[in-house]
Order: sequence, then structure tokens, then C-alpha cells
Amino acid sequence: MTRLFRMITSAAVWMCCAVVMSAQEHSLTVDAPNVVTESEIFRVVYTATGRASGFTGPDFADFHVLAGPSEATMSSTQIVNGKMSHTYEISYTYMLQAKSTGTFNIPGASAVIEKETYTSKSVRIEVVKDEQSPAGAGGGAQSQGEARSGGGSRASAKVGDIQLRLTLNKSTVVKGEPVIATLKLYSKANISGFEDVRFPTFNGFWNQEIETPQNIEFRRETLDGVIYDAALLRKWMLLPQQSGEITIEPAELVCAVQVRTSSAGGNSIFDDFFDSYQTVRKRVSSVGHKVMVKPLPAGAPRSFTGGVGEFNMDVKVTPDSVKAHEAASLVLTITGSGNLNLVDAPSVVLPPDFEVYDVKRTDNISSGAGGTSGTKTFEYPFIPRSPGDFTVEPVEFTYYSVKSGKYVTLRSNPIPFKVGRGSASDATVISSGPDKQSVKVLGEDIRFIRTVPTSLGSSGVLLVSSVWMYLIPVLSLVLFFLACSLLKKYMKMKSDVAGVRNRKANSVARARLRKAGGYLKQNLNAAFYEELHKAMEGYLSDKFRLDMTDLNRETIENTLSSAGRSQEVITRLMTLLDACDFARYAPSSGAAAMTEHYNEALDIIAGIEKQ
Repeated sequence: MTRLFRMITSAAVWMCCAVVMSAQEHSLTVDAPNVVTESEIFRVVYTATGRASGFTGPDFADFHVLAGPSEATMSSTQIVNGKMSHTYEISYTYMLQAKSTGTFNIPGASAVIEKETYTSKSVRIEVVKDEQSPAGAGGGAQSQGEARSGGGSRASAKVGDIQLRLTLNKSTVVKGEPVIATLKLYSKANISGFEDVRFPTFNGFWNQEIETPQNIEFRRETLDGVIYDAALLRKWMLLPQQSGEITIEPAELVCAVQVRTSSAGGNSIFDDFFDSYQTVRKRVSSVGHKVMVKPLPAGAPRSFTGGVGEFNMDVKVTPDSVKAHEAASLVLTITGSGNLNLVDAPSVVLPPDFEVYDVKRTDNISSGAGGTSGTKTFEYPFIPRSPGDFTVEPVEFTYYSVKSGKYVTLRSNPIPFKVGRGSASDATVISSGPDKQSVKVLGEDIRFIRTVPTSLGSSGVLLVSSVWMYLIPVLSLVLFFLACSLLKKYMKMKSDVAGVRNRKANSVARARLRKAGGYLKQNLNAAFYEELHKAMEGYLSDKFRLDMTDLNRETIENTLSSAGRSQEVITRLMTLLDACDFARYAPSSGAAAMTEHYNEALDIIAGIEKQ
């Protein structure tokens, strides 16, 4: 019985594995470099997810096949929360070398996975010439820093192969036309972290970050015919808000580069074993740019609401028929690409018998290389107050077309709208007027006049002969002056917003630091330094009445110095902010360093408050 039970259990387990395996998603993917040198030997790997058979490789017409395809299999089984999952993969690896320089396309491979044929994507590979000599300092990037070595050792790698590039997709635009700015770091050195990062401020532009990588990843790219490891740091969408030539200041950062050092003397087979590494800081900056912004042509139609790009418009009334005093809406939808997020609501004229309410806006917008694109919906709610057949006048929307270089006006068709008669009670209602409250019921008929004689008599003491005749004005005057005094004090307190921020700066900063302390207990390095940096900048903004957009090293130092704070406190504060910037991009520095920086922040705030 025991043996039978084991056999049944084993069979059940294998049946479960088979079911899970059958549910596994199958695919055929390819992994290859996007750029190589002419003499470089590189790999192209095809990976089949699932049990594959009948693999057919592509035609490598522009490459020498030095080896392959070599097969390798990998399988794993996992049980998570009582659920079993099984994966099975087969990889096919080719070793290739280019025949000549240029850009070549490798077609897709195919394989039969679980009786179904799958085809991989094609691959585009750029082949460049071999480098004649090691790359020096990045062209176009201003750089500082060098490897320092003590006596008896020397740096065996250069740190000059780093460039910071800020590129724009356009240099000449019209006012309101989107510009995409991309900041990339190119390196041929071993970078271990960043510090003192200063992004451009984009004065004269409305800007929005459209790509902010959480993890900096390097991929191979060519720059001026040389292969680098490139990483995207930021990508912005810029909308010029003024005409003329606008200057974009350079970006700047400090890279921590790992440089291998070896002992001085002749070469030895043991040099690689005894070599060590040291960290060298190198400051790099991008080149500034100038953008020529042309003004929009004169003579814009009245229906122009600031749209620049390419748009379409759709107008409808929903529902298309209602009864009197029932709500309906005119819905206007603008679709396209450009500065869609800055487009205002077009003017809409509804019949006089319609009671119109505030416009509601709904955005479904995404940002990309061409600016913002998607849809923007404007809803105009209204209530018809009388029955009949009405016509909504055509709606016009004008935008400036970048392609055609002129204003384009979109015009809807007249929209017929039928309003039915409501219930019988609707005949006794009227509109409540401009306050747009609910309708009111008219009063009943006038009461009958009494015809029976009525005796008249005294109903009390007249107010003129009462003491209240004199007390009421005096009390009213006293209450008036008292109310004025209280109102004046209240308005003074309300107007002193900066003073309130200053008085509460210390308590608000400590509340923010408590949040950073929570991340410290959880040993979350990036979240801790992000929150610590926000707490210190928020404290400085509240304490010294600074705008968050004006917070930079020079402004902070000048403000603290003018406020009479000691140079020691200023230096400690700048060191702490630099440490926060560096730690957010560098590997975790450990709980001890985090605790030290947390206590340092508390001491700095206490020092600023005492002085």
C-alpha cells in the first residue's frame, strides 16, 4: 500500500508539472549588440521558452559565422504559495564577426515549440571601424579630474573617456511647439556612482520630464564613430513660452570612476593579481544650446486657444433629446499631438433657453518624442428650461499647424436638439435666476378678504418710548468696532504666510525627518536619502522663505550667510546635501552611514535654529 501510494503521489506531481508546463507562455527571442567594431567577435543568442525542436537559424550573409549554433538548456521548478511553476528554455548561440562596416539587418530565426512555429524579431547591427587609439577626453564636454597615484603605484586606466551630451530634436521652433531634450552619459570607464548632479533649469520653457529612469542602465552606442556605453539620465519635453533666442544652460555632474592601479616597475605575469582599484572623481558637463523661437503669425482667429501641433475635433450632444429641466451635455473632444496639455476650452454658444454650467475637463494624454498626444475632452453641462426644437450653433477650434505653417480652423456642423415637454408640474416652475439653484414652486392664490368688522386695541409698548430705542444703536456701534478689530487681527495673521512658514519650519522638518527615519529602520538606502534631501530643502525653503525652484548651492550659501549663520554650519549643510545626491545614484553605503547622516541633519537644523 505504501509503495502504491508513493506511485500515485509521484504521478500526480508529474501531472501537475505537465499542466503547469503546458500553461507556460512560449516565445522565441533574440539578444544581440546594436553596435560592434569591424574586428570584434560578438555573440547572437536565440532563446526559446518551452520545449523547442526544429530550430532554423537566420542567414548571416554580412557576417562570418565563427561558431554555432551551440545549444544550452535550462529548466527550473518553483512553488510559491502552494502554486507550482515550471520553466524550460533552450538557447542557441552564434559567434560572429563582421565582414565590413555599415548597418546590416539579420532576419529572424524560427523554431517549433510545442507543435507551433515561432519566429524571432529581426536584428539591426551597426558595424564601425576599429579605434586607432584610446579615446581621450570627451569632445564637446568640459571635464576636470585625473587619476592620482601615490609613490610606488601607477594608474593603468584613463578616466578621460566620459562625455555628457544634451541633445535637442529641434533648434528652431515656433512659440508653443514641443522640443524634446535628451541627456545621456557616454563612458568607456568603470563608473561606480554620481554626485553633485545639476540638471538644466530651462528658463523660458514650460518643461515636463517624460523619462526618468529609476535605474541607470548602460547600452552600447556609437558617438562620433566610437563605441561607448551610453545611459539615459533624463528626457524632457519643452514648450517655449516666449519668442526670441533662448539659451539652455549646460548640465553637469561628478562621476566616481574606478581606476585600476598597479605597482611601478616592469610588467609581470602577477601584475593583474596584485593590482588594486581606487576611486577618482571626474566632473563632466554638457554643451549649452540655443533655441530660436519664432513668434506665432499675427492675425490669429478668435477661436484660437493656444494649440500648436496637429489636431482633430469631435462635437456631440449627449443625450440627443431630453425633457425640459433635465440635464444634458455638449461634449467636445480634441485629439492629436502637440502642446495638447496647454489647450484651453473653445467657446461654445448655446440657445438662450439653456442654463449653462462650468466646463469639465478630462485629459487622456501621454508624452513622447513628438510632444504630448492623446485626447482632451471638454464637457459643457446645460439644462433646457423650455420645450421645443433647438439648434446648437457650430463650434470652432483653431490651432497653429506646424506642418503647414498656418492657422487651421476646425468647424463642426450645426447640431439639432429636441427638448420634450416635462410633467404637468413643470408648468408652474420658473428658473431661479443667476444663482442656478433648483427651481421654485410659485405660491398659492391670495387669501380671501375678511368682511367681518374687527375690534382694534393696544398691542404693547411702542419701541420709540422704550429704553431699547437708545441701547440698540449704542450696542450696534460697539459690536461694529469690535468686529472690525477682530477682523483686522485675523487678516494680519492670514497675510503673514511667510511668518507662519518660518515659525513652523523646525517642526515640519522634524516631521519629514521622521519619515526618513522609517526608511532608515527598513534599511532602504535610496528612499532614505531621497526623503532626507527633501526634508532639508523643505526646511530651508520654509525657514528662509525661498522658492523651491530657486534652491541651489549658491542661493543657499548666500542666504545662510546673510542670515548670520556660521560658516561651519553652512559647510556641514552643503556636505550633507552632496552626500544625499551621491548616495541616491551610488550603491548602498550601509546602515552606519545612513544613521550618521540622519543625526547630522538633526544637528544642522538645531544649529541653524540656535543662531
